[in-house]
Amino acid sequence: MAVEFAPGADATVGRFSGDIDVLAAPSFALALAHLTDGGSSSPIIVDMTAVDFVGTSGLSILSEFAESARRQHITWVLAGNRAVLRPVEAIGLDAMIPTCRTVRDAFDRVEKIAHS
Repeated sequence: MAVEFAPGADATVGRFSGDIDVLAAPSFALALAHLTDGGSSSPIIVDMTAVDFVGTSGLSILSEFAESARRQHITWVLAGNRAVLRPVEAIGLDAMIPTCRTVRDAFDRVEKIAHS
């Protein structure tokens, strides 16, 4: 798994690529925590459009991140490809995680959420 951060005026983006399996899970959890550190009120986009595989440990971490973001009133959206969105939807996480298929759509969605 690789990750890079892109703080911006409209949103902070965490871009993930590769596999998020049991070996990458601790790094994935730390990277997501880094997105919420610093107390910024900027929305967050978790860009997983370049992720090839997400295992159950990665899904569990996404679930924990979603709950933490909800408690902290953080606006965020997950942008993912089929390899990410299919398991998220299959286990019902899409009920608690706002998802999009592209980063552009994610930016549009966080803007709508922020203004509603």
